[in-house]
Amino acid sequence: MPDLELVSKVCAFGGVLSRYAFHSASLNSRTTFAVFIPRLSDADAARPPTLFFLSGLTCTDENVCQKGGALRACARHNIALVVPDTSPRGSEVPDEDAYDFGQGAGFYLDATAAPFSTHYNMRTFVARELPDVIKANVEKIPIDLSRSSVFGHSMGGHGALCLALSSPGRFRSVSAFAPVCNPTASPWGRKAFDKYLGGADSDLAKSYDATELVRTIEHTFDAPILIDQGANDTFYQTQLFPERFVEAASTTGVTVKYRLHEGYDHSYYFISTFMDDHVEFHAKALAATE
Repeated sequence: MPDLELVSKVCAFGGVLSRYAFHSASLNSRTTFAVFIPRLSDADAARPPTLFFLSGLTCTDENVCQKGGALRACARHNIALVVPDTSPRGSEVPDEDAYDFGQGAGFYLDATAAPFSTHYNMRTFVARELPDVIKANVEKIPIDLSRSSVFGHSMGGHGALCLALSSPGRFRSVSAFAPVCNPTASPWGRKAFDKYLGGADSDLAKSYDATELVRTIEHTFDAPILIDQGANDTFYQTQLFPERFVEAASTTGVTVKYRLHEGYDHSYYFISTFMDDHVEFHAKALAATE
């Protein structure tokens, strides 16, 4: 396992927010992630359950920690928060001069098309490598990954839904703020899938589309799902399509709590307004006895 470099460490809401860096094998580059651990106490204290947050286009691990209200909410419920970056980064990583593709826009998939397949393997990073690195550094990061949930925003909401649907039993709950729910039918998704996967209409592309996944789900999926969407979000009707996911889920018996909020947009003002609701939603699932 790679050595972790402590990038920064600050106290917040009675806990500690640390940022770590290491060389990722799946991303073939140096990457940074954040971990918030609430209520640090003695070594015999029970490790808190874990909530993963997947951020949206152009973001890093810092946005939700600084602007989303996540730390206060996680401290209140004694939940650890883990936030990866949104893509591989560095001078050696292929990029484009666009906010919706390349660095900052990894779409939480494993690229298969050159030159992106060498670095853009965010699905493997989030699903396997990052948890393995945390487990191997349990003395530095004393959190309980056996009790995990996942949520995200926009591109990260897409990532959270797809990751949970593709890994039944892995997460106790999943939620999303304004997720990209049908990327094979949206300009953001089609652009990314064409370049990362070699085509947006392939079966592979559909495996990274939450609406397609939930429509053809072949296993029992009983983790609760919460989706919040702002009605004044400029991307709501052109990029996100949350109602398509809700309708598809209803045909396969997957229950989704969907809330459309008048007046709210796509920003962190929206996210921070409903962050307490999402963390409380996950706290109930994480506290449940199996």
